[in-house]
Amino acid sequence: MTRGREDFHVHTSGFSDDAHSPLADVLAAAVAAELDVVCLAEHVRASTTWLPDYLQAVQEARPQHPGLRILRSVETKILDTTGALDLPPGTEALDAVHLADHQFPLDHPTHPDDVREQLRDGRLSVDDAVTALLDATCAAMGRVAQPVLAHLFSVLPKVGLSEQDVPGAALGELAHVAARTHAVLEVNQKWACPSARTIAAFATAGVPLVASTDAHEAAEVGRWSMLDRLPHNGSPAPDSSGC
Repeated sequence: MTRGREDFHVHTSGFSDDAHSPLADVLAAAVAAELDVVCLAEHVRASTTWLPDYLQAVQEARPQHPGLRILRSVETKILDTTGALDLPPGTEALDAVHLADHQFPLDHPTHPDDVREQLRDGRLSVDDAVTALLDATCAAMGRVAQPVLAHLFSVLPKVGLSEQDVPGAALGELAHVAARTHAVLEVNQKWACPSARTIAAFATAGVPLVASTDAHEAAEVGRWSMLDRLPHNGSPAPDSSGC
Protein backbone atom coordinates (compact mmCIF):
# COMPACT_ATOMS: atom_id res chain seq x y z
CA MET A 1 0.00 0.00 0.00
CA THR A 2 1.23 3.49 -0.82
CA ARG A 3 2.04 5.45 2.31
CA GLY A 4 -0.70 7.91 3.16
CA ARG A 5 -3.42 6.15 1.18
CA GLU A 6 -4.93 4.76 4.39
CA ASP A 7 -6.13 6.38 7.59
CA PHE A 8 -6.38 3.61 10.12
CA HIS A 9 -7.92 5.42 13.10
CA VAL A 10 -10.80 7.88 12.78
CA HIS A 11 -13.89 8.67 14.88
CA THR A 12 -17.43 9.80 14.11
CA SER A 13 -19.87 11.82 16.18
CA GLY A 14 -22.56 9.18 15.82
CA PHE A 15 -20.69 6.74 18.02
CA SER A 16 -17.61 8.33 19.68
CA ASP A 17 -18.74 10.84 22.29
CA ASP A 18 -15.75 13.16 21.75
CA ALA A 19 -15.93 13.32 17.93
CA HIS A 20 -17.47 16.16 15.94
CA SER A 21 -18.39 14.87 12.46
CA PRO A 22 -21.04 12.33 11.40
CA LEU A 23 -20.19 9.17 9.49
CA ALA A 24 -21.26 10.58 6.11
CA ASP A 25 -18.95 13.58 6.46
CA VAL A 26 -16.02 11.43 7.59
CA LEU A 27 -16.39 9.09 4.62
CA ALA A 28 -16.76 12.03 2.22
CA ALA A 29 -13.53 13.46 3.64
CA ALA A 30 -11.77 10.11 3.13
CA VAL A 31 -12.84 10.11 -0.52
CA ALA A 32 -11.74 13.73 -0.93
CA ALA A 33 -8.33 12.83 0.53
CA GLU A 34 -8.10 10.04 -2.09
CA LEU A 35 -7.72 7.32 0.52
CA ASP A 36 -7.92 3.66 -0.39
CA VAL A 37 -8.72 2.54 3.17
CA VAL A 38 -10.34 4.20 6.16
CA CYS A 39 -10.70 2.41 9.49
CA LEU A 40 -13.31 3.68 11.92
CA ALA A 41 -12.26 3.12 15.54
CA GLU A 42 -15.12 4.22 17.76
CA HIS A 43 -14.62 4.43 21.53
CA VAL A 44 -16.34 1.63 23.45
CA ARG A 45 -16.76 0.41 26.99
CA ALA A 46 -18.10 -2.88 28.29
CA SER A 47 -21.42 -1.09 28.81
CA THR A 48 -21.69 0.10 25.18
CA THR A 49 -25.02 -0.90 23.60
CA TRP A 50 -24.82 0.69 20.14
CA LEU A 51 -22.46 -1.81 18.51
CA PRO A 52 -25.16 -3.45 16.29
CA ASP A 53 -26.26 0.00 15.06
CA TYR A 54 -22.65 0.90 14.26
CA LEU A 55 -22.03 -2.31 12.32
CA GLN A 56 -25.22 -1.78 10.34
CA ALA A 57 -24.53 1.88 9.60
CA VAL A 58 -21.12 1.13 8.13
CA GLN A 59 -22.43 -1.86 6.18
CA GLU A 60 -25.07 0.36 4.60
CA ALA A 61 -22.49 3.06 3.78
CA ARG A 62 -20.07 0.77 1.97
CA PRO A 63 -21.97 0.53 -1.36
CA GLN A 64 -22.07 4.33 -1.53
CA HIS A 65 -18.25 4.46 -1.67
CA PRO A 66 -17.14 1.61 -3.95
CA GLY A 67 -13.57 2.89 -4.29
CA LEU A 68 -13.05 3.16 -0.53
CA ARG A 69 -12.40 0.17 1.71
CA ILE A 70 -14.19 0.93 5.00
CA LEU A 71 -13.13 -1.07 8.04
CA ARG A 72 -15.12 -1.31 11.27
CA SER A 73 -13.09 -1.27 14.48
CA VAL A 74 -13.51 -0.05 18.02
CA GLU A 75 -11.00 1.52 20.38
CA THR A 76 -10.91 -0.15 23.79
CA LYS A 77 -8.84 0.32 26.94
CA ILE A 78 -6.33 -2.28 28.10
CA LEU A 79 -7.37 -2.64 31.72
CA ASP A 80 -4.71 -4.60 33.58
CA THR A 81 -1.65 -6.87 33.31
CA THR A 82 -3.85 -9.83 32.30
CA GLY A 83 -4.72 -7.95 29.10
CA ALA A 84 -8.39 -7.63 30.01
CA LEU A 85 -10.22 -5.26 27.66
CA ASP A 86 -13.12 -2.86 28.19
CA LEU A 87 -15.13 -4.47 25.39
CA PRO A 88 -18.88 -5.00 24.94
CA PRO A 89 -20.38 -8.22 23.50
CA GLY A 90 -20.62 -8.66 19.75
CA THR A 91 -17.14 -7.62 18.67
CA GLU A 92 -16.64 -10.81 16.65
CA ALA A 93 -18.19 -9.09 13.62
CA LEU A 94 -15.62 -6.27 13.64
CA ASP A 95 -12.78 -6.04 11.15
CA ALA A 96 -10.31 -5.03 13.88
CA VAL A 97 -10.01 -3.94 17.50
CA HIS A 98 -7.79 -1.00 18.48
CA LEU A 99 -6.02 -1.63 21.81
CA ALA A 100 -5.32 1.60 23.68
CA ASP A 101 -3.34 2.57 26.78
CA HIS A 102 -5.63 5.36 28.00
CA GLN A 103 -4.97 4.34 31.59
CA PHE A 104 -1.95 2.54 32.99
CA PRO A 105 -2.59 -1.23 33.18
CA LEU A 106 -1.24 -2.38 36.56
CA ASP A 107 -3.26 -4.96 38.51
CA HIS A 108 -6.17 -2.63 37.77
CA PRO A 109 -6.59 0.35 35.39
CA THR A 110 -4.73 3.22 37.05
CA HIS A 111 -4.87 6.91 36.23
CA PRO A 112 -1.51 8.16 34.86
CA ASP A 113 -1.32 10.80 37.61
CA ASP A 114 -1.48 8.06 40.25
CA VAL A 115 1.27 6.10 38.49
CA ARG A 116 3.43 9.21 38.27
CA GLU A 117 3.00 9.70 42.03
CA GLN A 118 3.88 6.05 42.73
CA LEU A 119 7.02 6.38 40.63
CA ARG A 120 7.97 9.62 42.36
CA ASP A 121 7.67 8.27 45.91
CA GLY A 122 9.24 4.89 45.15
CA ARG A 123 6.17 2.67 45.54
CA LEU A 124 6.60 1.65 41.90
CA SER A 125 9.90 1.25 40.06
CA VAL A 126 10.46 2.20 36.45
CA ASP A 127 11.28 -1.43 35.60
CA ASP A 128 8.09 -2.71 37.22
CA ALA A 129 5.96 -0.07 35.50
CA VAL A 130 7.41 -0.82 32.07
CA THR A 131 7.10 -4.58 32.64
CA ALA A 132 3.44 -4.19 33.61
CA LEU A 133 2.70 -2.19 30.47
CA LEU A 134 4.48 -4.70 28.24
CA ASP A 135 2.81 -7.69 29.92
CA ALA A 136 -0.61 -6.07 29.56
CA THR A 137 -0.04 -5.22 25.90
CA CYS A 138 1.24 -8.69 25.04
CA ALA A 139 -1.72 -10.35 26.78
CA ALA A 140 -4.25 -8.00 25.20
CA MET A 141 -3.08 -8.83 21.68
CA GLY A 142 -3.98 -12.47 22.30
CA ARG A 143 -7.56 -11.65 23.27
CA VAL A 144 -8.88 -10.47 19.87
CA ALA A 145 -8.61 -11.75 16.33
CA GLN A 146 -7.47 -8.54 14.55
CA PRO A 147 -5.55 -6.40 17.07
CA VAL A 148 -4.33 -2.94 16.20
CA LEU A 149 -1.89 -1.31 18.60
CA ALA A 150 -3.35 2.18 18.93
CA HIS A 151 -0.94 5.02 19.86
CA LEU A 152 1.43 2.49 21.45
CA PHE A 153 3.32 3.90 24.47
CA SER A 154 1.36 7.17 24.50
CA VAL A 155 0.79 6.61 28.21
CA LEU A 156 4.51 6.70 29.06
CA PRO A 157 5.01 10.50 28.88
CA LYS A 158 1.85 10.92 30.96
CA VAL A 159 3.58 9.14 33.87
CA GLY A 160 6.95 10.83 33.37
CA LEU A 161 8.61 8.05 31.36
CA SER A 162 9.56 7.66 27.70
CA GLU A 163 9.98 4.93 25.13
CA GLN A 164 13.70 4.94 25.92
CA ASP A 165 12.76 3.37 29.26
CA VAL A 166 11.67 0.24 27.37
CA PRO A 167 14.70 -2.10 27.08
CA GLY A 168 15.62 -3.10 23.56
CA ALA A 169 15.23 -6.83 24.25
CA ALA A 170 11.78 -6.30 25.74
CA LEU A 171 10.76 -4.14 22.79
CA GLY A 172 11.89 -6.85 20.41
CA GLU A 173 9.85 -9.46 22.28
CA LEU A 174 6.77 -7.23 22.15
CA ALA A 175 7.22 -6.90 18.40
CA HIS A 176 7.52 -10.67 18.01
CA VAL A 177 4.33 -11.20 20.02
CA ALA A 178 2.64 -8.70 17.71
CA ALA A 179 3.81 -10.69 14.70
CA ARG A 180 2.60 -13.98 16.21
CA THR A 181 -0.84 -12.56 16.99
CA HIS A 182 -1.18 -10.91 13.56
CA ALA A 183 -1.34 -7.47 15.14
CA VAL A 184 -0.93 -4.20 13.27
CA LEU A 185 1.06 -1.22 14.55
CA GLU A 186 -0.35 2.21 13.85
CA VAL A 187 1.85 5.29 13.61
CA ASN A 188 -0.41 7.79 15.32
CA GLN A 189 -0.24 11.42 14.22
CA LYS A 190 -2.29 12.90 17.08
CA TRP A 191 -0.10 11.40 19.79
CA ALA A 192 3.16 11.45 17.77
CA CYS A 193 3.96 7.87 18.67
CA PRO A 194 5.48 5.37 18.62
CA SER A 195 9.09 6.43 18.20
CA ALA A 196 11.26 5.62 15.22
CA ARG A 197 13.06 3.05 17.40
CA THR A 198 9.80 1.23 18.12
CA ILE A 199 8.65 1.44 14.51
CA ALA A 200 11.94 -0.08 13.36
CA ALA A 201 11.66 -2.97 15.83
CA PHE A 202 8.16 -3.84 14.68
CA ALA A 203 9.04 -3.50 10.99
CA THR A 204 12.00 -5.84 11.52
CA ALA A 205 9.65 -8.39 13.12
CA GLY A 206 7.38 -8.22 10.07
CA VAL A 207 4.48 -6.43 11.75
CA PRO A 208 2.30 -4.45 9.30
CA LEU A 209 2.52 -0.67 9.78
CA VAL A 210 -0.35 1.71 9.09
CA ALA A 211 -0.75 5.48 9.26
CA SER A 212 -3.41 6.97 11.54
CA THR A 213 -4.51 10.54 12.12
CA ASP A 214 -6.74 9.64 15.10
CA ALA A 215 -9.10 12.17 13.54
CA HIS A 216 -12.05 13.39 15.61
CA GLU A 217 -13.47 15.58 12.87
CA ALA A 218 -13.80 15.19 9.12
CA ALA A 219 -11.30 17.94 8.24
CA GLU A 220 -8.49 15.90 9.83
CA VAL A 221 -9.08 12.65 7.92
CA GLY A 222 -6.16 11.70 5.70
CA ARG A 223 -4.31 14.98 6.34
CA TRP A 224 -0.72 14.09 7.13
CA SER A 225 2.30 15.72 8.71
CA MET A 226 4.20 12.62 9.86
CA LEU A 227 4.46 10.19 6.93
CA ASP A 228 8.24 10.48 6.91
CA ARG A 229 8.17 8.36 10.08
CA LEU A 230 6.84 5.34 8.19
CA PRO A 231 9.43 3.14 6.44
CA HIS A 232 9.24 3.41 2.66
CA ASN A 233 8.69 -0.34 2.46
CA GLY A 234 5.84 -0.24 5.00
CA SER A 235 3.65 -3.33 5.04
CA PRO A 236 0.10 -3.20 3.71
CA ALA A 237 -2.97 -3.02 5.89
CA PRO A 238 -4.57 -6.38 6.71
CA ASP A 239 -7.27 -7.79 4.49
CA SER A 240 -10.84 -8.10 5.73
CA SER A 241 -13.41 -10.50 4.37
CA GLY A 242 -16.11 -7.89 4.95
CA CYS A 243 -14.67 -5.32 2.54
